[in-house]
Amino acid sequence: LTHFQHPAPTQQQHSLHKHDVPRYGAKVQYKDDPDNSPALDAADTKRVQEVLGTLLYYAHAIDPTMLPAIETIATQQAKPTQQTMQA
Repeated sequence: LTHFQHPAPTQQQHSLHKHDVPRYGAKVQYKDDPDNSPALDAADTKRVQEVLGTLLYYAHAIDPTMLPAIETIATQQAKPTQQTMQA
């Protein structure tokens, strides 16, 4: 993470995915709204792909528990948005 100048988290993170809060009492658990954030430029798209490639290599070599989170981001790497960059 230091290679990509990623800041250290201020709180502990024990989950690889963003947690979706369950809606207790609802008959149907709806998925969040679609991503309508603006698309990234070419430089940021390349950065997303570089970080994803590095994490994918690490996941295959050392820690396969990261693969579900990486696969979620990988589905959006061709046309990433601001929300993809924050993930």
